[in-house]
Amino acid sequence: MLRDKVIIVTGAASGMGRSTARKCAELGASVVVADLNADGAQAVAEDIAAAGGSAISYGVDLTVEDEVSGLTDAAIKNFGRINALHNNAYAVHPGAATDVASTSLEAWEWTIRTCLTSQFLCCRAVIPHMLEIGGGSIINVSSGNGLAGSTTAAAYGAAKAGVVVLTKYIATQYGKRGIRCNTIVPGWTVGGTAWMRPEAEMTDADRGLLDAALEDVCMDRLAVADDIAPVVAFLASDDAAYLQAATIEVNGGLLAHMPGAAGSPALMARSLR
Repeated sequence: MLRDKVIIVTGAASGMGRSTARKCAELGASVVVADLNADGAQAVAEDIAAAGGSAISYGVDLTVEDEVSGLTDAAIKNFGRINALHNNAYAVHPGAATDVASTSLEAWEWTIRTCLTSQFLCCRAVIPHMLEIGGGSIINVSSGNGLAGSTTAAAYGAAKAGVVVLTKYIATQYGKRGIRCNTIVPGWTVGGTAWMRPEAEMTDADRGLLDAALEDVCMDRLAVADDIAPVVAFLASDDAAYLQAATIEVNGGLLAHMPGAAGSPALMARSLR
């Protein structure tokens, strides 16, 4: 499915990025495992190699222009081309987890830079290389916060909304030259993001959050990182040759319903009375 493809996966030292890097390698791709956590990235690359796959690691701060250029240079030096980019990495300033009036300018700008500008820098860096070989696939990552409002994290939501529009601009400007650009929107993902501790370390508050999250989805479980990886692999492959500028929700129906409507049948029955 991905044989002879070269893909850069950012934020690949853990969670959804790690799962995606492994899945792409399993399907035949050569993977550039990129992360701010250089040791973690190296461990993932070594795991891929031990399983018979092809991978290199690269420690990178994706908010620094020169470091992003170094990342693409490393991909070209080691593998000769870049066929796909998965913009998975992000980080949110601790001060951004609040309402708009309480969000500092520092927290706002830091979050925009780590969640949106980083994806722009990576896209801008790979596009010339993709154009040289006749095209490629870019898979950006947004969030439910970028498609609907919430009581907190406006900076994160604005950044992730920007990712959706950035995707459409790239598809519009470069689609006729062979570059596809799509967005995926994960939801509650156990083990895929920093919001959930390992089960052995969970507090009562953590378990309450887990229960509330499960009420939000139209499934009987929350996602794990391995639910996201195959979608990314598909979008990176030639099987997705006519998917362009799409926003694909891989979130168990998180945003498919009115508030509270995804709960148990008993709750829904009471709401219809």
